[in-house]
Amino acid sequence: MRGVGRLVLAATALVTLVAVTGAASGGNPQPAPGVPPGLTKCTHAPGAWCGTVFVPLDRSGTVTGTTPVRFEYYPRTDTGQAQLGTIVAAEGGPGYSTTDSRDYYLDLFGPLQDRRALLLVDQRGTGLSDPFLCAAAQVYDGNWIANAGACGAQLGQRSDLYTSAAAAHDLKAVLDFLGVTQIDLYGDSYGSYFSQAFAVRYASMLRTLVLDATYPISGLDPLYRTSATRLRENLAIFCARSAATCPTTPGDMVGLVDRVLQRIRSSPTTTTAPDGTGRETTVRFTPRKVLDVLLYTDGTPGWIREAPAALAAFLAGNERPLGRMVAEGAIDPAAASRLPGGLRPRAEIRSFSEGAYLAYACTDYPAIWNKASSFSARQTQYAAALAAQAPAVFAPWRTGEYADSDFFVYEYCLQWPAPRAPEPPFPAGGTYPNVRTLVLNGELDIRTDVYQALAVAQNFTRSTYLEAANMGHVTALYDADACAAAIVRRFVQTIATGDTSCLGRISEHRLVQRFVEQVASAPEATIASGADRSTATDRRAAWVAVETLADVVDRWYAIPGYTGSGLYGGKFTMTSTSGLPFTSRVWSLKLNQAKWTTDVEVSGTASMPRAAGTAVASLTLGGPGTAKGDLTVTWATRAQRAEARITGTIGGRAVDLTRPAPSHW
Repeated sequence: MRGVGRLVLAATALVTLVAVTGAASGGNPQPAPGVPPGLTKCTHAPGAWCGTVFVPLDRSGTVTGTTPVRFEYYPRTDTGQAQLGTIVAAEGGPGYSTTDSRDYYLDLFGPLQDRRALLLVDQRGTGLSDPFLCAAAQVYDGNWIANAGACGAQLGQRSDLYTSAAAAHDLKAVLDFLGVTQIDLYGDSYGSYFSQAFAVRYASMLRTLVLDATYPISGLDPLYRTSATRLRENLAIFCARSAATCPTTPGDMVGLVDRVLQRIRSSPTTTTAPDGTGRETTVRFTPRKVLDVLLYTDGTPGWIREAPAALAAFLAGNERPLGRMVAEGAIDPAAASRLPGGLRPRAEIRSFSEGAYLAYACTDYPAIWNKASSFSARQTQYAAALAAQAPAVFAPWRTGEYADSDFFVYEYCLQWPAPRAPEPPFPAGGTYPNVRTLVLNGELDIRTDVYQALAVAQNFTRSTYLEAANMGHVTALYDADACAAAIVRRFVQTIATGDTSCLGRISEHRLVQRFVEQVASAPEATIASGADRSTATDRRAAWVAVETLADVVDRWYAIPGYTGSGLYGGKFTMTSTSGLPFTSRVWSLKLNQAKWTTDVEVSGTASMPRAAGTAVASLTLGGPGTAKGDLTVTWATRAQRAEARITGTIGGRAVDLTRPAPSHW
C-alpha cells in the first residue's frame, strides 16, 4: 500500500543542467500565449502542451544515466489577463499515471483554468515517463512474493532509484524548466504521500497544499493497524445510517461477522455464484476472502449496501449473495483480459505499472522486517512481528487470517533487493512546512483511514482537516456531490475552505434489508396513495423490482466491464453519455430478464444522472412469482433518505408505492 539516504548538494546543479540540455534540444521559441518555451502541442491530449525533462537516474552518482520525466501543461484559457498561478496534480498508486487520469483533474480544476495553468507530471517509471514492465507481477500471475523479487532483480541497481524523494526532485526540475516558482499542489492517495515528500523539501514553492485520502510519510505503521480499527467502526456506521433496513443492530455488526467466520472455520463452505464477468463460478469461503470483500467496501459502494444482508443470509443458509461478492473480488486476470478495458500487460502499462508500485513501495514504505536482512531472516522477523500482535488488534479475524489479505499484502516486498542508501520520504533533520494545507478524507476510507489522515493534519501546523460523510477512498475526484471538489477549488482560490456543511449532507448507503430466494419472502413496498390497488404479493414484487434495479447499480464498481448478470440470472448492460465530465454524465441501464430472486424477471431501461437529479426507470415484470407488471420508478439521486416512487400496474391492478431508493455510486 503504502529509506535512509542522503541528498547530494551538487545534484541540484546537475538536475538544472540536464533539464536545460533536454529542453534546449527542442529549440522551440515560446509556442503560444501563456505557454512556456520548449513545449510542443500534445497529439494525444487536446489543449495540452507536452514536454520532457531528462534528470539523473541516480542523483548520488552511483548509477549513471538519465531518465525522462514527461508532462502535460495546460495553459490558462484567458490570456487577456495575468496568470494567477499553476496547479500541479499528482496521481496515486504508486504506479498510476497522472497524465492518463487527466480527465479527472481537468474536471476538478477546469473552473479555475481561466487564469491558472494545470501541470500533470508522470513520475519516473510511470505513464509516459519510461514505465517498466515486470510481466508476471503486472498480471498477478503465480506467486506474488516471487514476482516482486524477480521484478527487483530485473531492475538491478535501479531497484531503489524510484522513490518519492527522487520524484520530488524531478518535479522541481520540471518546474525550473518551465520557470514556475510557486504552485498549488493537489495529491490524492499515494499522490498525497508524494506531495508531502515534495512539501518538506520545497516548502517555498508551495502556495497551497491539498492532501486527499492521505497517510503520513513519517511514523507510518507498516501493519496499518488503524485500518482494522476503522473497518470495525465502519461496519457499525453502515448499519446505523440505514437502520430501517439493516438486518441487525450497529453494535452487533462485528458480532455478525464473527459468527460468519466461526462457521467458515468449523464447516468449510462452497457455493456457486456469478463473478464479475457474469460467469457462474465455484466459490470456496475462507475468513481471508470475507475480509477482502469488507476491506474493499471503501472503493466499492455497492458492497457496503449488500454486505450486512449477505452476511446474515450466509448464516441463514443462503450463501449465494456473499459468494457473488467474493467471486467479483477474485476475478482472474485471464477473464478480465477478455473484457473491454480489462487488464492487458503491455497496453495497461501506460495507465499503471505494478513494477513501479513495487519499486516505490518496497523502498519508501517501512517494512515489518529489517530491509538489510537476508530473505530468510526477513521471513523469520515477519512471523515474529505477527506473533507479537494481541488477538484484539485484528479481531474478529485471527492475525494470520488478516495478514493473508491481498488488500495490504504485508509480505509483498519480502524478496525485494535490499536498498543501498535511498533518500527517505521524510529527510533526516527535516521539518514540516508552515504552508496552508487542506487535508480531506472520506469517513469510510480504510486504506488511508481517518486516523492516518488526522496524523498528517497534525504534522502541518497550518492545516485544516475535513471528513466527507459516507465517502470512501478519495473525495474530490469524480465528486458527483459537487462538495469536496468545490471546497478544494475554493481553497485554491482563496486559501480558505469556506462553507463545508455539504460534507455532512452526502447521502447514506441504503442497505439491502434482506436477501431472499423467492418473492414471497421479500419485504413489501409501502402504499403511497389511495390510488393504489395492489395486493401484498404485488407490493413484494414491486420491492423486488426496485431491488433488482438497485442490484445492477451496485455492480458499477464491483465488476470490471459494463455487462453482467443478475443474482439468479438474466443480463444487464451499462452505458454512459460521452464527451462530458465524469460527474456530469447520465448513465443508461438495460435489464434483460434480470433476476434478484429466482422467480421474478425484470426487464426494461433506466436513466440515471451521475450527479444530483432524477432517475427514471421503465420496468416490466414477469416470471412465476408475480403477475405481469409494467412499472415506472423514479427517485432523487444523491439525496439523503431518498424514496423511490413506484407507479403502474401489476396484474392489471394500479400500484402507487414507495420504498427506499437505490443508493448512489
